[in-house]
Amino acid sequence: MTDELLAQLMQLRSDDLTMKEIAKQLGISYRQIRWAFEKINKAKHTEAVNSSTKKITKKTIKKSTKTPIVSSSAFVTVKNGQKMSEKDILKAHSLDPDRFIITSCVSNKWGCPAKVKVSYQTKITVKPVSYSINDVINSINSSVKPLRSGNKHHFKEAHNTLIIPLFDMYFGINSYEAMRTYLDQIEDAVLRGFNSVLIILGDDYFLSDSVTTSKTVKGTQLDQIDMSKAISDGSRFFTELLDYIINKTNHTVVLSVPGNHDAGLAYVWSVGMKRRYQYLVDYFEITTNNWTAFNVDKCGFLVADGYVAKSRLSMLFANDAKDIWSKTDYHACFWGYSPPKKVINADSEITIFQVGIPKPSDNCERWKGLTMSRRKMELFEFDRKRLVSIRYLEV
Repeated sequence: MTDELLAQLMQLRSDDLTMKEIAKQLGISYRQIRWAFEKINKAKHTEAVNSSTKKITKKTIKKSTKTPIVSSSAFVTVKNGQKMSEKDILKAHSLDPDRFIITSCVSNKWGCPAKVKVSYQTKITVKPVSYSINDVINSINSSVKPLRSGNKHHFKEAHNTLIIPLFDMYFGINSYEAMRTYLDQIEDAVLRGFNSVLIILGDDYFLSDSVTTSKTVKGTQLDQIDMSKAISDGSRFFTELLDYIINKTNHTVVLSVPGNHDAGLAYVWSVGMKRRYQYLVDYFEITTNNWTAFNVDKCGFLVADGYVAKSRLSMLFANDAKDIWSKTDYHACFWGYSPPKKVINADSEITIFQVGIPKPSDNCERWKGLTMSRRKMELFEFDRKRLVSIRYLEV
């Protein structure tokens, strides 16, 4: 048989036709068809052992008024015992793993397995990833309204600073709707009148670091979420908060510190936000380090990811941020990651505030029974020398 005829046999077989049906359609005897498939199978088992995958694919596009669905069939040969990830399967079907997600997959062994290799016929259906970089841009720029600095409410008599820690927001399992009550309470607190407001974008503003799958920076698999909605919700919450603060206070500062869930995505998103507000805020710092330090007059602050030097924060502050430590008298650290605890006095040199996390419980926390902590946030008011008050926000 010719190569063209053999390829036609493979294609008909991938369409679920039996050998008898193929023989009838091509007008060839059943014995010849059977002999041809034995020849194909034998050729597969004599391929080089080092060839990890070889495939013959057939893809069809099913047109839909909604999302197009791609169906693909392929013959794949792998080393005996080798496990293929979703990314490997997509590549074996000549599909870009960054552009498609598998919705269903069926694999059947083809022929008799060799000692070192196994052949499969795999059939998958995939859908295009609905996320693109334009989605981030559109989410950030949605409902953009011009801000007029001339409308500021200057509180000449106000000298204090309000610090708003936004740690572990986890947009993805958290949502704008769930945070709306907190937003109202923050705006109510800002109305009291402050000379300056400082917003801390603590670790893990988003649940996932990937926009196509739900996973952390290290690749830990998370509950599947809609990242397009997560970015939209996180952007809406932050822009509404910052727009309000800019128009109600004299000075606005934003600090962004990455987390173990979303370091890459949060960095890109923060850069977009910094570009949007670069002429409207006094300062917008974005760091790739997992801690940063700053001061408000004689009060010095360290902002740290929950995994950083838990028992040595004062030493970290004094040693690696000497310029801030040496010129301040009051030292404090803001720290997230865990359910809120009371103020921790690590030693006489620093006060650690392990701030509350407002996110809903995820599946892992429900499975472990960690669902009883109160979903709190705290706002911290400082004068030039010390802590003045803590305001607690709850739903």
